[in-house]
Amino acid sequence: MRTIIVIASVLMLTYRLGAQTDFASLDRLNYQYFLGKDYKNLKRTAKKILNQGNDYYYLRMRLGILAYENQRYAYAYRNFTRAKQQNPFDTVTNEYLYYCYLLAGRQADALQFLRTLSENDKNSHLKSLPMAKAPELILSYSYTGYDVKKYQTNPLNFEAIENLAVLNAGLAFNFSERANGFFQYSNTSKVATFYSPSDPSGNYDTYKQNQFYFSYKSLITQGFEFSGYTHWVFFTDVSNVSTYGRRSSSLNLSTESLFGLNFTLIGWYLRGGINFNYSNFANSNQFATEAYITYLPFSNLNLYSTVSGFYQLDKNWGSTYQSNFDVGFKVFKYLWVESGVMIGNSFLYSRNFGMELNNSFIIPSKSFYGSLVIPAKKFSLRVGGHYSEMNNYSWDLENNTKTSKLVINAFGVNATLTIKFQ
Repeated sequence: MRTIIVIASVLMLTYRLGAQTDFASLDRLNYQYFLGKDYKNLKRTAKKILNQGNDYYYLRMRLGILAYENQRYAYAYRNFTRAKQQNPFDTVTNEYLYYCYLLAGRQADALQFLRTLSENDKNSHLKSLPMAKAPELILSYSYTGYDVKKYQTNPLNFEAIENLAVLNAGLAFNFSERANGFFQYSNTSKVATFYSPSDPSGNYDTYKQNQFYFSYKSLITQGFEFSGYTHWVFFTDVSNVSTYGRRSSSLNLSTESLFGLNFTLIGWYLRGGINFNYSNFANSNQFATEAYITYLPFSNLNLYSTVSGFYQLDKNWGSTYQSNFDVGFKVFKYLWVESGVMIGNSFLYSRNFGMELNNSFIIPSKSFYGSLVIPAKKFSLRVGGHYSEMNNYSWDLENNTKTSKLVINAFGVNATLTIKFQ
């Protein structure tokens, strides 16, 4: 009996020593993969170590650092979070966690994480960082040229647009550590001949609009943002009236407005949001909703695609829609590409939290667009172009009908400069 016990004890000790030796060799091998920046084999050996029931700070830091260097921020975040649990006093993990958020495009979450840290949890670099998003100045210009169809007379409302130019100037600023605002002024200049019941022979002129946009955005909790926005349009109507056999013109200042709410969820791989807005364009009322979802397959901004849909119910003109598909990817460090396509039948709509607004009677039924983006620390420059197939109708604003459909083409260019005050 004693012999059996001794043999069993020796076998058990041999098994334990073998297991310890296997763990030690795996750990050394894992460390060599880390030094050689072999991310694939690092993960493979780490999985074996974890399957043995061994989970420790240095293993998680190796996994987190190489995942971070390979821009796999979701996986890096998980490992740094685990490393922080195993060594709560290490400030290096906090710096990596902050930059995982930031480089994945989750700036609000990065700042919120920074604010949750005490001074003892920050290293010297984290202590030097601002606690709020830096203000930004955004300047943009776009120009679109259209095919033109003119009538000798048209008793309905019809726009024969030659070109459209839009100049924007906006400022992003902070309300508090958790909330920020954005204000934008737009000047729209449209060269067109406008036909109407009061002027069926057409009036050729340069029509101008002044637009003001304001939004307020706040981080509710990690990955969840709320915003409210409003957009106001001011323009002058020229109305021709006949009085006692004489024609005269009068100028009328018209105002149109939009109010909206947005809810956004921001994850590592999926991001989505929904907008609700009300507007009063074209002597009518509109209720609209827009939803979008963005997929980032690698949890970074190197490749992403967005699908969005817009549905609007108009009091006078019924229901209309727009749908978009966009894709963006990184070419080089300082060169990105974005492109997309849009289809729909809505002539009154808003985009980008209500910032971009179309209140023209010409309907963009198909659009193809693309941009080159040059990002830098102090500024970013976006230059792009677009082609649209437009449906142009004659509109009866009394009976709310549209007739005489024309299909025209439009080509445009645009540029946006963002200056960051860091």
